[in-house]
Amino acid sequence: INPTQVKELLEIKETQDGIYFGAAVSLMEIDALLRQRIEQLPESETRLFQCTVDMLHYFAGKQIRNVACLGGNIMTGSPISDMNPVLSAAGAQLEVASFVDGKLQKRSVHMGTGFFTGYRRNVIEAHEVLLGIHFRKTTPDQYIVAFKQARRRDDDIAIVNAAINVRFEEKSNIVAEISMAFGGMAPTTVLAPRTSQLMVGQEWSHQFVERVAESLCTELPLAASAPGGMIAYRRALVVSLFFKAYLAISLKLSKSGITSSDALPPEERSGAETFHTPVLKSAQLFERVCSDQPICDPIGRPKVHAAALKQATGEAIYTDDIPRMDGEVYLAFVLSTKPRAKITKLDASEALALDGVHQFFCYKDLTEHENEVGPVFHDE
Repeated sequence: INPTQVKELLEIKETQDGIYFGAAVSLMEIDALLRQRIEQLPESETRLFQCTVDMLHYFAGKQIRNVACLGGNIMTGSPISDMNPVLSAAGAQLEVASFVDGKLQKRSVHMGTGFFTGYRRNVIEAHEVLLGIHFRKTTPDQYIVAFKQARRRDDDIAIVNAAINVRFEEKSNIVAEISMAFGGMAPTTVLAPRTSQLMVGQEWSHQFVERVAESLCTELPLAASAPGGMIAYRRALVVSLFFKAYLAISLKLSKSGITSSDALPPEERSGAETFHTPVLKSAQLFERVCSDQPICDPIGRPKVHAAALKQATGEAIYTDDIPRMDGEVYLAFVLSTKPRAKITKLDASEALALDGVHQFFCYKDLTEHENEVGPVFHDE
């Protein structure tokens, strides 16, 4: 079954509360619609949308995002998934369906603590299908941010990633509710409920950062034998990414007038800002030929390959792209089923007796010099 051809998995529905995406909707389609709504809706309602768009920027490459989907991320359950921490911290609602006793049954599943039950396993039953995911709009007192640390800034898997979703008491910096999800710290995406509970009722300020850091280190230990190595670095990343989230949300509180403009020291503001990659530039160097060189002499000239422009733009048509013609025959290799075996006999009679098989070619059909294979031919 090709999920991209199942219409129920490709639905996109918008409501007053948010947007519903079918499980097979591509990440690029999700990104495009979320960007539109970010432009159209109040900023306070689109913070989850913005967080998702920010993380999708670092999700693999554009080719992958064109075919990958959220349903695949969730059901695969990779412990270093870029999107699962965001969805877990946001407490996304999943729509699940099954066909039992001839009846279609649907239910909602909360993606939060307890959703992932083990390595690449979750609470969705084997007979159930993930239909879609709800993206809820945020409230004016809610902030959600996500960060990822990888070896490269773009197109790389995470070492550790994190998403922090916090709701404050109305027009204050007192934590009313918070959810923190981390990837790369266990066989599954994990939340930190004990540390989150410690933060409820506390003022969002420097005073509680150290206590939170200590609690996170205790709640998210990493065994010395944990797959992936870099144990000390990954444990440090949990605290580092939380602190970066603290700075980012503190800056937003300051800009919205909830806290004073000097609540965040100037030397820490850079940690709250997004890194912007400089615009890349390229150059092409080639040699100029002598002016008296005949125009028909191509040696040394920067000649463009005849098919280069079509290949670079994706317009080139290759053999496999050409439509089948009437009467066309196909060539297939006959491969040995055993490695390093000596072929003692070749009998193609059974194959040639099949309808549609026209000919069998082997080494006997080649001349002595047509069957030479090697890295270098000394032919000059």
